[in-house]
Formats: sequence, C-alpha cells, structure tokens
Amino acid sequence: MTEKINVFFHRLQKEFARLVDEYKLKQAEVKVTAKPLSPEGSIGSTKRKDYVLLKGKERLLQAEMMGCRGQAFTGSLGDFAGTLEDVLALPLTNDYQRAVYTATLNAAVCHTGKVVNTIHCRNEGPELCARQAVNYFQKNYGKPRILMIGYQPALAEALHQAFHLTVLDLDPANIGQEKNGVLIENGAIGLDKHLAACDVIFATGSTMCNDTADPLIQSGKPLVVFGTTGSGAAALLGIPRFCPESIDGVNTK
Repeated sequence: MTEKINVFFHRLQKEFARLVDEYKLKQAEVKVTAKPLSPEGSIGSTKRKDYVLLKGKERLLQAEMMGCRGQAFTGSLGDFAGTLEDVLALPLTNDYQRAVYTATLNAAVCHTGKVVNTIHCRNEGPELCARQAVNYFQKNYGKPRILMIGYQPALAEALHQAFHLTVLDLDPANIGQEKNGVLIENGAIGLDKHLAACDVIFATGSTMCNDTADPLIQSGKPLVVFGTTGSGAAALLGIPRFCPESIDGVNTK
C-alpha cells in the first residue's frame, strides 16, 4: 500500500484493535473462516439481473466468528482459517488480505453490537433499498451533486432521476457505457476533479478491499458508504452508511 492509503487503514486498524481489547477478544480462542458465496447464496432471486454479483465477476467473502457473520465484496477469492489475532496481524498488502480483514472486522463489530446489519440483502431487498435512496439524500443533503463510487444499477437509476449524479467504476465492461440513462465513467481517471465538483460522495464499501478508500476519506467531502462491506468501518470511524435492507449478521441457527 502507498503511504497515503496507510492513513485510512491506520485509523481503522487502531479502532479495530481498541475494540478487540475492550471486549477481550484478542486472547480468546476465536476461529474465523472466510469463504466465497455463490451469487444465489449472496443475493437470492432478484427481479433485475444486472447486479455484479449475478454476473460472477465478484463475490462476497463471509467471515464467521462467535455466532456472527460479516462480509466483504471482492474479486479476490480464497479461504482463511485462524484466530482474530491472526487477522489483526495481516499486512493488508493485497485485495485478498484486505477482504479477509474487512469481513472479519464486520463479524467482530456485529458480535459487539456496534452494528448488526452486516449481511447482504436478498431477493427484493436491492429494489426496496433503491426506493429509499432518494428520500435519504433529500432529507440529509437537500439537492446534492452526488459522486457515486462503484456502479450499483438500482441505486444509480433511482438517484439519476432525482439528482445530478456522476458514476465512477473500475470494471472495463462498465466504463463508457450508458445504462438506464446513467453514463459510467472511469474511476481511475480524474478522481480529484470529480471530488471537487460533488457535494457528497456515495461509495461502495468495497473501496476498502481494492485500496481506493483513502482519497475519499481524505477529500473533506461528506461521505456515505453503501453496502455491507463497509458496515464495520463505518461504525468504528463514524461514517454514515446507507444499507436499509441489509440483514442481521447474528446466526440464529
């Protein structure tokens, strides 16, 4: 990671370690596993078929510890087993390590009760979420110019109809395409310009896994995270999160 990116993760690691010490989890024999979920297991049966999970390009890694689950949206798959202390010691130098760390963080934060809705919504959930997005931004930000980081089709379509919306994405299959009236621009080019022109940033939590979160945090612009990947970090760092249909991560089975 670059020095600049370390700023964000240094803050997150510090708060996570503090949480672990507060609840005496570091010394406990905690087993953490992370496994890739299938599209059906992640999002269920949806009306729309243009969600990236259903295209198979990315998956949700799921971590489980002490009866609680956390997830991370990533293209880097693989299993992991160890203690919470092992996860805290990960160097976070690649997407896989950051995904395991983030999913585990989300499970741990769920266990402590700091946030409980750490599991991706299913079936009609994404559509219900999109229906609430316009009201959320009107209530909290008025008539903002929104910079969306990470294309989510239902949310983008809803927000585009009500606000000035710019959408950035890193998927080559999306860049330069107009979908449902929304032009998707290259997230790797001209970020500073887009940040300067917006009133609020609306970013997928997967920016934490692909190492692109730091410029957003450091921009000084209001930031709202969407999705389950950023649930733990949002709770620990005081970042607003929009994810009204996400599911309780406590395993009741």
